[in-house]
Amino acid sequence: MTSALETRIVSAPARIAALGMFAPKRILTNADFERMVDTSDEWIVQRTGIRRRHVVGEDEYSSDLAIAAVDDLLAHHPSVRLDTIDYIVVGSSTPDYEYPSLSAMLQAHYRLPGNVGAVDISTACAGFAYGLNLAAGLIGTGQAERVLVVAADALTRSVDYTDRSTCVLFGDGAGAALVEYSRHPAIFGMDAGADGNGGKFLYRTALRTRINGVDDTSRLLRQEGQSVYRWVMENVPNYVARILSRAGLALDDIDWFAPHSANLRMIEALCKRLPFPIERTLLSVEEYGNTSAVSIPLALIPAVRDGRVKPGQRILLMGFGGGLVTAGNVIVWT
Repeated sequence: MTSALETRIVSAPARIAALGMFAPKRILTNADFERMVDTSDEWIVQRTGIRRRHVVGEDEYSSDLAIAAVDDLLAHHPSVRLDTIDYIVVGSSTPDYEYPSLSAMLQAHYRLPGNVGAVDISTACAGFAYGLNLAAGLIGTGQAERVLVVAADALTRSVDYTDRSTCVLFGDGAGAALVEYSRHPAIFGMDAGADGNGGKFLYRTALRTRINGVDDTSRLLRQEGQSVYRWVMENVPNYVARILSRAGLALDDIDWFAPHSANLRMIEALCKRLPFPIERTLLSVEEYGNTSAVSIPLALIPAVRDGRVKPGQRILLMGFGGGLVTAGNVIVWT
């Protein structure tokens, strides 16, 4: 049975008003990995499309990345005043602490009022799209007029550098977006989904260390790459179709596609299956690797700043990752 939500247009009186991003200065190239594990530049590029990744320093954490991304937003948008925001939403799977939350740490760092809402979400690689959806909901229900959405991940702190199949994939960074009320809706088709049965394909243990019949006390990231790949090919096209339906659009109405930049070969295959031109797909994986929640802003923001994304164009954001979870929307760039 089709639900009412699947048949009506979903939109919010909100728009993205400002963007910021940050990646650490330290860089790991494929040549660096050739000296660490049994691999090669050719092997990595052929299978992933990754050439470099930015990684945190010894005393650099997700909070540092988040603050740097917000500072970059402020530098590029000097008229923005953080003391006017009502909520902070942070997506991260690598927070500094279990608590205090990254969002509360941002509130303290910028000395924002005590009535600013602060919430962290743990939706892995879907974190930025999920954050935008939550911001749109907060604005649409009148709970907020301005929401600061941040994605920040220091994934390399949870990587097993003896596992050549996964250690070459990941990098660190942060992205920030100021979402504000707009009389003319510019966020559409907000959608989310989950398949918890696939959680065993991509996980990192915590207080509970037994998962899928295995005891893993390392607290390091574990991934069954082929299983994740198959799940993406079988499921993400359906989620894209749901987003478009809820936005009242067809794929031909989309100017740019910004999926989670997990792996270039995966995204190339996904674009063929949709189908959507790879030439109009925004990616960050070659320069930054897989940065989880941050991969979408690291692809979107350079395209906005260099003029590829123009006012009035529609961008379909599609996040997917550990959980397994998905979140997506269509934004109109203003």
